[in-house]
Amino acid sequence: MYKLLVTDVDGTLLDHNSNLTELNKRALLDCIENGIDVTIATGKTIDSIMFIIRELGLTLPQITMGGAATVTTGGEVLDVINFPRQLYLKFIRDVRTKGYEPTIATVDGKIYCREYSDNMMHIINAGEKIIKVDDIESDFFIKNTVNISVPMLATDPMDAYIRKTFGSILQVVRSGEYFFDILSLEASKGNALKKLIKNLGIKKEEVVSFGDSHNDISLFKESGYKIAVKNSFPELIEISDIVADENYNSGLGRAIYEHVLFKEIPCNLKKNRM
Repeated sequence: MYKLLVTDVDGTLLDHNSNLTELNKRALLDCIENGIDVTIATGKTIDSIMFIIRELGLTLPQITMGGAATVTTGGEVLDVINFPRQLYLKFIRDVRTKGYEPTIATVDGKIYCREYSDNMMHIINAGEKIIKVDDIESDFFIKNTVNISVPMLATDPMDAYIRKTFGSILQVVRSGEYFFDILSLEASKGNALKKLIKNLGIKKEEVVSFGDSHNDISLFKESGYKIAVKNSFPELIEISDIVADENYNSGLGRAIYEHVLFKEIPCNLKKNRM
């Protein structure tokens, strides 16, 4: 029997409107009632997933900011991997010189930028707040940055440039259509999960995980059972054990009942489908 269920948020747990469907909510609550703990592994900050934590009554530490910070449900940072200080200014200046505006996520879970860009609306629409400041090159940001994001599509030439220039010295990973994250090489959802299950005293084989993006690949590698939703990137589907329905059709909840709890979906939720 599984002892821990780990799920990504955007594109997996939530629907296209960033809502937690009743079927997904009920399935996760049933997991908890049946002795399977639930935790979140996301590229988002702890503040932006607090509504999920409250609705589900989660108590375990949560994996946030792409695995760079593990945080309690009360907001206490248990483990953090900062962006390498010696690379911070080089990266920021290189990106801005080429006309792109990055967002900077700090240890406290806040997100900052020097100038707003149109693509940042995708971050804001996903539930994050971006604070505009006059200076992102100060000692505060050099010392406290955890995650840098450059919101853009994968087809943007800057994607390839960053991978080529920084891919060997920084973790460069895409977590969504416009979500392009840069972190320390040691920071990943998989590494954070590995530490968490060690602290919980459970085995990899007792973990089931759900995801949809490239940053879930490391998560899957540290899980015993891997479920990708149908709208996932092909690279994640390739290494999954099964493929669930799309996120907007409550694929997570349906897969939980069929493959984790081995129960029928509650009758009042069977038609919970777009």
